[in-house]
Amino acid sequence: MPTLNVTDQEYSCERNSLDPSSEEMRRMGYQLVDQMVRHLESLSSQPVVRTSTPEELRAVVDEPLPEQPCSPADCIDDCFERIVPGMTRVNHPRFHAYIPAPSSFAGSLGLMIAAATNPFAGTWLGGSTFAAMEVTVIRWIAEMLSYGSNATGILTSGGSMANLTALAAARAKWKETQGDRCSERPTIYVSAEGHASVTRAANVLGFSATSIRVVPINDQYRMDTEALNQMLQRDCVDGCRPVCVVGNAGTTNLGVIDPLPQLADICQKHKIWFHVDAAYGGFAALTDRGRQLLDGMNRADSLTLDPHKWLYCPMGTGCIFVRDEAALRTAFSTSGDYLRDLPQEHVNLFEYGPELSRPARALPVWMVIRSAGRQELAKQIDSDMRLARMAAELLAEDDRLDVIPPELSVVGFRHRQRLGESEAERSERDSQLMQNILDSGDLMLSTTLVNGRSTLRLVVMNHRTTESDIRFSVRCIRQYAQ
Repeated sequence: MPTLNVTDQEYSCERNSLDPSSEEMRRMGYQLVDQMVRHLESLSSQPVVRTSTPEELRAVVDEPLPEQPCSPADCIDDCFERIVPGMTRVNHPRFHAYIPAPSSFAGSLGLMIAAATNPFAGTWLGGSTFAAMEVTVIRWIAEMLSYGSNATGILTSGGSMANLTALAAARAKWKETQGDRCSERPTIYVSAEGHASVTRAANVLGFSATSIRVVPINDQYRMDTEALNQMLQRDCVDGCRPVCVVGNAGTTNLGVIDPLPQLADICQKHKIWFHVDAAYGGFAALTDRGRQLLDGMNRADSLTLDPHKWLYCPMGTGCIFVRDEAALRTAFSTSGDYLRDLPQEHVNLFEYGPELSRPARALPVWMVIRSAGRQELAKQIDSDMRLARMAAELLAEDDRLDVIPPELSVVGFRHRQRLGESEAERSERDSQLMQNILDSGDLMLSTTLVNGRSTLRLVVMNHRTTESDIRFSVRCIRQYAQ
């Protein structure tokens, strides 16, 4: 080891922290909260979206690399004056596009605390109380959904990472049970209505394109269990080895729930891992209606959820549950000389997912659940489903529209085909309606394909959305319908 030969002068340097004075930090904190509250209290009167060109959007934020400091207070004002006005407001009460992420003020406060205290939640030693908090939050969610207190879970960055984690655990379990036969072709089975993140996760994990088997849907857009049975039998004869079946508890397209009890039975019979992607619909099980619709979800070997959807938490909060803790640890446990100080008798959360450095994602979830309580969260979710049914009924009063009623809170609708009109012409009217809605900025929808035909989607998933918002949105749609 080299000998150090330095003087005190070499170590002598004056240094200023990046943090301003306590008084300035306090003043800027008040400034930020005031701006946040002004934004939220005027949210319903703001445009949901502003259509802009890429050049216009870049011009808002494109500036030279800063060489000299700018006051954080000026940055706060600049953000709310220049950048926020041009954003798409996914937490707006009339943002009905895709599957929203509405968040809530309690969740925002949790995120602020997490950012200020900056915990490291990857290990028990490094995370301390915040690692313990995540264990508690995971238990709360499992209890809310009757998934079982013995399940292992972690919070992730979203449903995509949760699905990847689940498939990795399923593959680890499959390799353990297959022994010498694990070199044979492993296959997974996903619905034709499954989320793209499942296929992407399988690709990342090394499943070949031919190993990802797409199961047809029936006329109710659910996975066809008979087709699945036939595929499993045929694939086994052809030398494939089924690893996992992925069911949906609320598809992105229409919020459809696969026949979960039957899928659980099939997987149990064939000894296949059963994963349920409930990123969208899983928290509906807090309600009486949702609990009935989601029967069988609690039989899954692994379960994906998104608290940043129907638990009203900030964006970037997913969740994965796995019943077989050993499979999860096999998939993700790692070692290193720099990790030797970690107490092995405690839960080290990095061993249950691909991240070592993990933020305190539990804080916003803890804030939302603790401040609202299970019963109020259930009421909010139930209101979203009720308002979606109301939207469907109001849209159905217009004889120009065909409506697909919601199972959860996604309403599908399209222009009705006119006599002598081609499908392309009818679809063009859907596209024009969508564009007119976007240009208005009064609400936002999204489009998809259902049975190859263009379909518009209206989603209700926001504790801020009221009956007045739904009536306003439907009036706008009917105004622009042709």
